[in-house]
Amino acid sequence: MIVVKLNKRGMEKILRHHLWIFLDEIKAVISDEMSGIANLFYDDKFVGKGLYNGKSKNAIKILTLKDAEINTEFFEKRFKTATMRRKNLSQYRREINSEGDLIPGLVVDRFGQTLVIQIRSLALEKMKNSIIDALVNVYSPNSIYERSDFESLPEEGLSRNKGLLYGKAPVTQIVEEDDLKFLVDVVKGQKTGFFYDQRESREIARKLAFEGKALDLFTYTGGFALNLAKSGMDVDAVDISSQDLEIGHQNAEMNGLKVNFIEQDAFDIKNLDLYDLIIADPPSLIKRKAEKNKAVDFFSELTDQIIDHLKDKGYACICSCAYNVNAEMIEKIVMNSSTKKSVIVRPICWTGLPIDHPHLLSMPETNYLKCFWFEKAIGI
Repeated sequence: MIVVKLNKRGMEKILRHHLWIFLDEIKAVISDEMSGIANLFYDDKFVGKGLYNGKSKNAIKILTLKDAEINTEFFEKRFKTATMRRKNLSQYRREINSEGDLIPGLVVDRFGQTLVIQIRSLALEKMKNSIIDALVNVYSPNSIYERSDFESLPEEGLSRNKGLLYGKAPVTQIVEEDDLKFLVDVVKGQKTGFFYDQRESREIARKLAFEGKALDLFTYTGGFALNLAKSGMDVDAVDISSQDLEIGHQNAEMNGLKVNFIEQDAFDIKNLDLYDLIIADPPSLIKRKAEKNKAVDFFSELTDQIIDHLKDKGYACICSCAYNVNAEMIEKIVMNSSTKKSVIVRPICWTGLPIDHPHLLSMPETNYLKCFWFEKAIGI
């Protein structure tokens, strides 16, 4: 058994329902194990249970404040609560959103009868069998596939695992969203294969679309591009991955749409045309707060190019999926670029995480996605 004694700052985290405890918020650890389920104490009083990794600066992720057994039944209860939150959604959705669904370190995306999971905690990885049993009992899937093959590991000591965990090997899935269909490669695609978190932004893109020319940067497999083409726009879609663009071509054909897919670095669009609508949804540019200046430089250069290629009265959207790049920073970057380019910018709206990606008010870190929509107004 792992016993962790918290200091005052660690206990303050518990009281305000922040689910992460760092090493400097721990007074003592009594255990021969470096990871596993830990019983948490403050002044010799039990205060909760969490996922412990002694190799990680972010040492504890809180699971419960009760003295409950962490087993298959525990996960089943959390999964059933999560399904109630999503009862009116289609079967193409995120089922478990880590801290937002009070299971830190676990992500589960659903593609009809196939579940794709990511495990981001070393202690949780040790409980994989209990998690799989609970998923089978609650969701009755045909298959469960793991995509914990991260580019950069979220925790020290965690393995990069990928493969079939239950049922038969998944074939290419088809996601149905509104009146569009998307092919999803759950084995080779990015992360779990499809970005459900941009659902609301894709809806806004349709509402802002008008007759004219659009540019979808970092298109992946054409999520925004197909929605813009469906609305009647002439669309260029840019990505550096030939594999992702090939699926984008198949998605366009399957939906009877025409999209001009361009294989090139979406951070460099100097060779492209002028557009009436531009959307940029780059990958997470930073993993740590210390890299913030690097992200600002990337976004500033990208925003300069977007404004250069946006027609007067045109619309644009710039997205960030990095928590450390916040809304205030994005607005400041757009303001600085517009001032430099002598244009006026009129904000339209913000979009972010949809209902199947819940986040916690007590943990601003869980509200990671921010998309700023604006108009290039006519000069005074």
